Amino acid sequence: MSLTSGSVHRPIATTMIFLIVIVMGAMGFRYLPVDLLPPIETAELNIEVRYPNVGPEEIELLITEPLENSLSIVANLESMTSRSSEGEGRVSLRFAHGTDLAEASNDVREVLDRVRNSFPVDADPPRINKFNPDNLPVVMIGVQSERELTQLTTILERDVRKRFEQIPGIGSIDVWGGLSRRIQVDVLRDRLLATGLTMADITAAIRTESSTTPGGNVQRGVTELYIRSLGEYQDLDEIRNTVIRTVDGVPLRVGDVATVRDTIANVDRYIQVNDIPMVRLALRKQTGANTVAVAQAAREIVAQLNLERDDMNFILLSDQSSYIQDSIDNVRNSAVWGGILSVIVMLAFFRNGSITLIIGVSIPISIIATFALLYLGGLSLNQMSFGGLALGVGLIIDNSIVVIENIVRLRQNGQSLIAASLTGTRQVAGAVVASTITTLVIFLPVVFMQTITG
Repeated sequence: MSLTSGSVHRPIATTMIFLIVIVMGAMGFRYLPVDLLPPIETAELNIEVRYPNVGPEEIELLITEPLENSLSIVANLESMTSRSSEGEGRVSLRFAHGTDLAEASNDVREVLDRVRNSFPVDADPPRINKFNPDNLPVVMIGVQSERELTQLTTILERDVRKRFEQIPGIGSIDVWGGLSRRIQVDVLRDRLLATGLTMADITAAIRTESSTTPGGNVQRGVTELYIRSLGEYQDLDEIRNTVIRTVDGVPLRVGDVATVRDTIANVDRYIQVNDIPMVRLALRKQTGANTVAVAQAAREIVAQLNLERDDMNFILLSDQSSYIQDSIDNVRNSAVWGGILSVIVMLAFFRNGSITLIIGVSIPISIIATFALLYLGGLSLNQMSFGGLALGVGLIIDNSIVVIENIVRLRQNGQSLIAASLTGTRQVAGAVVASTITTLVIFLPVVFMQTITG
């Protein structure tokens, strides 16, 4: 029994199948992530090495050139560019289209492990970065307060950040424009020479005394106690009283050869709005998470924090979901109005309400079924997918008109309703399939394009 014959002779089963499709499509639409564009992965990797307080020429000699020489052997590498600036060296790798970035990252990581020992001791370990649109902040929140910036930064990092981390789909949260506390030990050169100590001695003493180390377990009957030594500093005096070395029974302390100050870290970003300092929170989502849902949850938390805290003012600076929602709404509205106008045109030409109703009902059912396929395929609702749905509406209308016209012609020739439906559909089935395939074939070359578009 063919598909057409089964649909005509078993109307109840056909109706149940359509209801199942509609329910699955509605559920898929509810849980589909919404984004501006589909996931884009470029075949590029960036390697970054920081070496603070070193000029560009030294960076090129000590960092960039060893990286270039070592990374040139990585497989599928098409081009390599580098940049040397003060305190930082960058190397960008572009791979051939279709290269597995996970495998390429492993190859690059193995090379970096080998070349790491040739870098200066004070240089930071190399970092591998991939370009990912999901790494861009989806929401930017500004925080103003009468508190000191160091205290405000501490509250945001320890308390407020945890509120936003509870959002489903949230990735990382960065604090920009704040001031971090730093304990600075200024060594007095003359005293250091007089005592015969070195900078390494002071560094080793502070590192040893400020660490918390495990002491094992102690069994007392059925109770097991965990022992650890708490060595972290609590105030500046503990740092000053740290013993570096004992000479002739006299301890030499950090405070004897250096001054200890409570300062702030280097400020690389300072933000002011209306002459009032501001700290920004940058919220990034996880890959594949719903941008609109994440932003909506962030807005709700901002409203709650403004009600709960009188000492801070939370301001929504940017919201990527607003632009995404507006763009998708425009495409969706265009598709909806296109379908409505098509139905009006069909009604004007057919002058038959039942025929127009049949074609009009087939449009939303087909679109709803597509939502289920998108969800099962792990895709998202974006401008590209909505554009494809708009194109599908046109194909549905064209094919429906061809089939309906042939059935109406057979009915006018005296055939029964069932016979006209079966014969009319069978006669034009080949033509409908052929016309659909010719439309799809137009997009086939895109698959073979060696670019992001392909």
